[in-house]
Amino acid sequence: MSNTYFADAITAICENDVTGFEKLIKQQPQLLDVRTKGRSLLTFAVLHDRLRIAQFLGKRGLQFSDGDDNGDTAVHWATVGDARKSIKYILSLPRAAGEMQWILLKDRHDITPIHLAAKLGRTKILKMFTAAVTDYDNFYQCVDRIGQSPLHYAASCARVDCCEILLDERLGLPIDQKDNNRHTPLMCAAASSYPGAEDCVRLLGRRKSFSVTARNNRGRTALHLAIMSCNSTVVDVMLNELGCTPETFDNDARTPLHYAAQRGQLEIVEKLLAGNARNATRDCFGVSPAHYAAQGGYLRVVSRILASAGGTDQYDSDGRSCFMWAVIADQDEMVRHFLANFEPDRTYHDKYGYTALHHAAQVGSLRLVKLLVKEGWNIHDVDHASATPLHLAAGKGYTDVVRLLIMVGANSEQRDCQGRTPIFYACLGGQAHTLKVMISELNCKANHTDKLGRTALHCAAFAGFTACIEVILGESDCPIYKEDVDQLTALHIACERGKYDCVKHLLQCGAAVNALSKIEDVTPLSCAQINGHQQIADFLLRNGGLFPNQLRNLAAVIIQKWWKQLHNRNRKQRRRFVIRGPSPPRHSVIRKPRIVQA
Repeated sequence: MSNTYFADAITAICENDVTGFEKLIKQQPQLLDVRTKGRSLLTFAVLHDRLRIAQFLGKRGLQFSDGDDNGDTAVHWATVGDARKSIKYILSLPRAAGEMQWILLKDRHDITPIHLAAKLGRTKILKMFTAAVTDYDNFYQCVDRIGQSPLHYAASCARVDCCEILLDERLGLPIDQKDNNRHTPLMCAAASSYPGAEDCVRLLGRRKSFSVTARNNRGRTALHLAIMSCNSTVVDVMLNELGCTPETFDNDARTPLHYAAQRGQLEIVEKLLAGNARNATRDCFGVSPAHYAAQGGYLRVVSRILASAGGTDQYDSDGRSCFMWAVIADQDEMVRHFLANFEPDRTYHDKYGYTALHHAAQVGSLRLVKLLVKEGWNIHDVDHASATPLHLAAGKGYTDVVRLLIMVGANSEQRDCQGRTPIFYACLGGQAHTLKVMISELNCKANHTDKLGRTALHCAAFAGFTACIEVILGESDCPIYKEDVDQLTALHIACERGKYDCVKHLLQCGAAVNALSKIEDVTPLSCAQINGHQQIADFLLRNGGLFPNQLRNLAAVIIQKWWKQLHNRNRKQRRRFVIRGPSPPRHSVIRKPRIVQA
């Protein structure tokens, strides 16, 4: 019932029905204690600038300094509602000694009414607030939780008039005051998407010219932030009026040209190049602006930047051209643009020996692989590890690319510098589906061994992919007991690496639980124990696993038992052929049997 009366009271406030409101409060005095999200009737009164009702509620005991659930007081809400009469009245109310000024009351985020007035462009209210300031020396400490002053708020929302009010010398607000992220008001204005941001930038930049070179925590200047916000007019002001240099570097050594190219901002790129920005600059990763433009697929930006660099392709610190970056980003149109206008070298390899076809295969771009093969790239080219594009595609699980490369003649049994075929790469990458297609459909052999004598099964166990183990054992003739050069089986490898599921599956498929490597002197159980895989060790113990010394002792017992059985059998056989002769003389001591050899 009280909710209905509360709604009636708010309706009376909105309609400025003072008489009806006072009558309702007298009839329902409990409404003075009702709150919605911590907001009383006084909050709604000042929000709608109903001064008489606000005065009435103040006399009834409601406090203008009480905050709602977010900590916003009546002064905050009066500022939001542009309630000038209420603000003027509240500011006239006396404050007790030690109480904070009305204008400095903070919400949960330490935002004051002055912050709100600056943000919302309430110039008249802001003038009232600044006129009420008594402690000019400490006014600069009026900051929110992230260290932003009212000037930051005004600049962020491009409130030029508010900025001018706050720049009054009596207030003492530093024009280059930095927040917790080291953002100045000029940076906030440059990054603003509000209309008139360029006027704010012009005002703040002219008041303190060297503030344009200030940097935030990430090393970005106001020019960097303007480009990030696509503020072309702000960039104009900063370059042409404030004299900003176009080659300033952030913490990653990226210039404004890097930012503009990465975002495909052709107009800003033109302005920066006109200001003598250079594509020759490289960031901390050795990448030029043109590379970022190629990655984003911005044709016109790439063409303009490369034209300024002499019309030739550029290379990063890894030896990768803009063309390669376009391939890696799967930018089909950009790749065709380079093929038509720059004639990339078909035999070029980057720092790691990759060709453009390697990159296309590694990112799984079927259409670019088709295009590059058609344009003359060699499917048999190898990188510095002697891996072909087929190796890379298999390792990444790009089945369609694998199928295409094999269909156009790629050698599925070609080995890299470790003697591993593409099948090995599929196992190491855990690509069970690709592996199955390669074995069952494309007739790739899975019984090869690498330079360490390991099979694809060893690799699957090493990487811990049970699905690949299932495919190899189910689809190929790769032996489960095969040993490498150290006499280690796939079960040894799985135990050593802690691959519990692989261990269980290998044992279920018939792997020898006590296979002994004489070279390393280890069994699967000792491999698990040495490497701290107790769960696997316990599992092996339950399934008859032994340590090497136990295995040798057991072998010795078995051999001794067998030897005794053999010895006893031989004795019985010899007794059958013993023929006793005449009895020796009665005085003879020795009686020698005569043995007849069979």
